[in-house]
Amino acid sequence: MTSDDVLAELRPMLAGVTGRPEVAAVTAQTALFGPEVGLDSLTGTLLLVEIQERFGVDVAAEDLNLDSLATLATLATFIAQRA
Repeated sequence: MTSDDVLAELRPMLAGVTGRPEVAAVTAQTALFGPEVGLDSLTGTLLLVEIQERFGVDVAAEDLNLDSLATLATLATFIAQRA
């Protein structure tokens, strides 16, 4: 699975957990905790649960600093390398 494949699946997940369909169209370089996406601790946790269920990757356990959550691209790359 490539990071582009993961990215294609992450976008609708992100829109779902935020409740904002327009988030599915953000660029890969968009900050997840920035104003465009607006993840907070609750929606971030929901996203991580969905990622673990879909890809089998426990981001919180494998990335203690959660640097992989900087942008959609960093998250997709992190998942693709471990899925």
